[in-house]
Amino acid sequence: MKKILLYACGLSTLLYGTTSCGNKGSQEITEPQYECIAYACTIDGSLPPADMVTAINYLAGEPNATCDGLKISNIPRLHRILDLKKENPDLKVILSMGGAGAGSANGWSEMTGNDSLRALFVDDCKRQVEEYGLDGLDFDWEFPATQEEVDNYIALFRDVRKALGSDKVVSAAAGFFGNGFDLKEAMEYLDYICLMTYDMGWQAPYLHTSLRRSERSGVCTVEESLDSCLSKGLEYKDIVLGLAFYGRGDDKNFKGWTDYRYIAPGEGMEERWDSVACVPYIVDSLGTLVISYENPRSLKIKCDYIKEKGFRGGMYWRTEYDTDSLDLTRAVARELLGK
Repeated sequence: MKKILLYACGLSTLLYGTTSCGNKGSQEITEPQYECIAYACTIDGSLPPADMVTAINYLAGEPNATCDGLKISNIPRLHRILDLKKENPDLKVILSMGGAGAGSANGWSEMTGNDSLRALFVDDCKRQVEEYGLDGLDFDWEFPATQEEVDNYIALFRDVRKALGSDKVVSAAAGFFGNGFDLKEAMEYLDYICLMTYDMGWQAPYLHTSLRRSERSGVCTVEESLDSCLSKGLEYKDIVLGLAFYGRGDDKNFKGWTDYRYIAPGEGMEERWDSVACVPYIVDSLGTLVISYENPRSLKIKCDYIKEKGFRGGMYWRTEYDTDSLDLTRAVARELLGK
């Protein structure tokens, strides 16, 4: 059984509507603390200040070559992340495992589909959680391809929860349509689901992080993603909303994947604002959208949305893409944690 957490949510619902990019009213209320989770990767780079996040998900784990244990990459970086606990004892350090393309070739299908291998993998997860003093595990298999793999993934959640007990975090990432596993069943074992509400338009000329649908939006928006997840049995309090610290360019003026730190209008370009989707974008001299992204203004609006709806919190991918002055990191921490 997943651990039971007391959680107050949706306290700001009455402050403002949901049909515009407007800011909150001036009325002040006491708000709950939200999860503010930064993903970090194995490539050495900047980390968020210890007091500006509630957790760091270190994406560095995967099944080992024999599918009977846990492999963690770049252990020295893990130690540097753990050292942040000296500055903020309340900080949670969670090992995330999986990642894009983590399918059968990466051992997930073989490990989860074999009771003996899965048991050995879970035992090793528990051992390493205890060895490194981790606060939990986050799973990001993208994605189980068959119903059998989905069922086996849920079995992994169940077994990990039983092994780690109720005082450790067990979470998983889901695609923006809530794909990857049975969301309702998974919540019997998970504390929350990290919803990857980015890449929803893939890349320019479409917006990839639209809050609401505009003429520039891609295949999905945040609101449509939430509709899908709620229809599959989730509640807002089960969800940590994904925020992108990168843009999606046209592969000409900007790379298909461009870190926020490198996004600025070039010669003849202009930054514009979509007042429906509530995100910025840049157009070329012909008015063609060449990159979409988030900035402090759009992140504030999404954080207001998190508080209005009563989400569990927000998570971002990834700290290393931010500016040296951590403009996006500070924007999210200010809105979700009051920092």
